[in-house]
Amino acid sequence: MRKIMSVVVISVLLLVTGCSGGKEVNNLTLDKFIEAYTSQGIEVDKNEKPLFEMIKANDGVIFYYDNSPVKIYEFESEKKLDKAKKENDVIKDFVSNGKFLLETKKQEAVEIFNSVK
Repeated sequence: MRKIMSVVVISVLLLVTGCSGGKEVNNLTLDKFIEAYTSQGIEVDKNEKPLFEMIKANDGVIFYYDNSPVKIYEFESEKKLDKAKKENDVIKDFVSNGKFLLETKKQEAVEIFNSVK
């Protein structure tokens, strides 16, 4: 009986470990990106939205850093972001972080975007 219980317990543990091992939880939010920029003294109004639907994003924010536009787009998932980048030559070289995409010409804005974890 002990051997059978041991085999059952080990099987359940292997099943649980195997099923959850491939998923990586990504807790990035648009608010975390906004907070990263505002903590650097950059004014961000989260109600100002770019035309995010044009690139199949779900949400986004636009603001200005040294008079240069900065646009952050949020996609439903990293997979949908990757698909959008493959389908749209305009955004294929934009910087991404998780399910978020950055459009800007300011290197400082890119560094802040990449620092968000």
